[in-house]
Amino acid sequence: MKTILVTTDFSAPSQTAGRFALYLANALKADLTLCHAVKRVIASVSPVLTDQYAEQRNSALEQLEFQALDLRADQQESGISGLQIDCCSAPGPITDLVSSLTVQKEITLVVMGMFGAGMINRILLGSNSQDLINSANFPVLLIPFKKFPEKIDKIAFASDLSTGDIGLINSLAGFARAFNAEILIVHIGETKVDQAQVDSFLSEVTGKVKYPKIYYRHVEDKNASRGLNWIAKNGFIDIFAMVHRKQHFPGNLFSSSHTQKLSRDIEIPLLVFQENQYPVF
Repeated sequence: MKTILVTTDFSAPSQTAGRFALYLANALKADLTLCHAVKRVIASVSPVLTDQYAEQRNSALEQLEFQALDLRADQQESGISGLQIDCCSAPGPITDLVSSLTVQKEITLVVMGMFGAGMINRILLGSNSQDLINSANFPVLLIPFKKFPEKIDKIAFASDLSTGDIGLINSLAGFARAFNAEILIVHIGETKVDQAQVDSFLSEVTGKVKYPKIYYRHVEDKNASRGLNWIAKNGFIDIFAMVHRKQHFPGNLFSSSHTQKLSRDIEIPLLVFQENQYPVF
């Protein structure tokens, strides 16, 4: 059974991410697993440290089960059936726990909460989230704390019109199909791309991606971050999808290419695909 994995630290953003993940799991016909990594304590003969770790782990397990119970209550209230909600916890980094779970389960998506406007770089680059995204072979969906879409009607995909993006658009179509959502392919550039190049790219998309609700828009702006942010705010977008290209990571997650930069104040969910990974939703 396909599974959506939600990482949680029991914060308000994690609670928001869990609720949105439940909505996704219902549409995608997937199970839901909450996971929490307990900070590992260096081995010590001190009984005080041992007791503190045991107390910390027991508290985490209790909070994890409470969050799962809340989601099961939401599931029942919403009339959602046919999906299982479980939880797990383990000592060590969250990256190790997620990697272990991907071996045990058919993980199609990892959902993480974030604090929203102005917080993306701090959350990702100052925590284990950066390591998770860098090492992942699955898509990661970042959910802003302040709000998330009540339903998914339109998904924007930032593209440089390279042929490597077509497989990802095909994967994204599998995601969009569950919501009957439009896909808007967005290209940002200082000048318009040669129309013959656009036509060739879109013709290949049409031939290889069997999904009718795909559209294209060019945004003329020499500043890619500003252009993408403008689309996010003015294009009636519910989710923004992008590709994370590891080899171009210079210290900012969204600087892998000029078409994939997102400004810090974006306020909609970000779906981060891994380069050359084509998930099936």
